[in-house]
Amino acid sequence: MVEDRIQRSSSMKVSPRHLTACAAALAIALLATTSHAERNTSLAGQTVVQPVDDGQHTKEYARNGQLIYESIERQRTRGGKTVTEAIEREWSENGKPLRDQTFVGGNEIKGTAWYLNGQVKETRVDQSVREPGGLPGKYVERFSDQGKLLSAGVFQGQFRPVGTHKEYDAAGQLKREVTYDARGGRLSERSYDASGAVIRSERFLPDGSRIRD
Repeated sequence: MVEDRIQRSSSMKVSPRHLTACAAALAIALLATTSHAERNTSLAGQTVVQPVDDGQHTKEYARNGQLIYESIERQRTRGGKTVTEAIEREWSENGKPLRDQTFVGGNEIKGTAWYLNGQVKETRVDQSVREPGGLPGKYVERFSDQGKLLSAGVFQGQFRPVGTHKEYDAAGQLKREVTYDARGGRLSERSYDASGAVIRSERFLPDGSRIRD
């Protein structure tokens, strides 16, 4: 887990504008670093920590010399505020990607997780970057192990859905839309057939009862 790997040095709140600026800077930093897991048998089983501008670069190698973990942390001061910007990546012992995350001030700005077969499992993007001024939270897309989009929507925290969430069938066709309020309660739900026609539409009242449209 990310929390187990690295101890955050700052939990301060930062503005969406600041997060967006930091994310842009980190995107540039990402271009300058490797996105593929390296293998170096001379470093098998070792952890290497090197200084970088305003921070440090950490690499961990498996016993076969495969790079399995990498983090780049930097302290940045912008607008009188100092925050930790971090990039973390993890690979399996055969070099396949497992996760790739970008953080600003302890808040995940974007992240990707993979299945062991190499397909993307989940992507997450902070709304301050994806849709400034929209619903706060993380926009999450989940995929099948065959690369088909399964669901998409905004979550606040790990478990609270807000706004409209979409679910897809095995062929990638929209099969259901559920709209949630700011507390994660269901407001409405629509189901679709394979042709995209609405086959069920209902609204939910505060006591949990439903009204068919």
